[in-house]
Amino acid sequence: MITAGYTRKHGVMSFIVRGLGKKRGNKLSALEPLSVVDITFHFREKYDVQTAKEINAKLSSGGLFYDPIKGSIQLFLAEMLYKSLREEAPDEDLFDYITSSLQYFHSGTDHTYFHLIFLIRLTKFFGFFPKGDLDEHMCFFDLQNGVFTSDENSSLHTLDRMDSQGFSILIHADYSSNLEFQGDLRRRLLKSLVDYYRLQLEGFGEVKSLPVLMEVFSD
Repeated sequence: MITAGYTRKHGVMSFIVRGLGKKRGNKLSALEPLSVVDITFHFREKYDVQTAKEINAKLSSGGLFYDPIKGSIQLFLAEMLYKSLREEAPDEDLFDYITSSLQYFHSGTDHTYFHLIFLIRLTKFFGFFPKGDLDEHMCFFDLQNGVFTSDENSSLHTLDRMDSQGFSILIHADYSSNLEFQGDLRRRLLKSLVDYYRLQLEGFGEVKSLPVLMEVFSD
């Protein structure tokens, strides 16, 4: 089979993985979405797809579907990363951010806000981290222009006051922050973040796993 991943040295790469029948459990675990793996391969610059000689999981969920909430977040973030990193060159800081975040994700038990904070902080590496700060005058966030504004009609993609405030809280949050958004607001912020990526990254397209995650957090 062919799988894709983001590597420290070469950026986005695709690999042919053979021999799933041997040590099947270990290899399948390594191929789960959002797994951190060690891959042994001989780099051939002229080839778009490399052949993996050995692949081993350093960090994985250990069972994608044992936890429906965690599994849904994994599939969603894997799709978001796939769409965001399609042509990304090597960036050690980006690689380290992703791997350290996944270490936190796989070791933790409360994943309610992880994906929201992960995505907002990830925008720093793509060059569209939100500009400005929320205050009594600049109280609307314009998703299209990536900035807080005083004009609620700044663009067709400007959030209202409540959602802009939630967006601001996410910007200043980290994984240890104690966030307590109402369910409706959390779902709206999730959709707004996906819209933000879609507006900022050309050809981003539809995120097919979004409706599933929205349903998981519908309560």
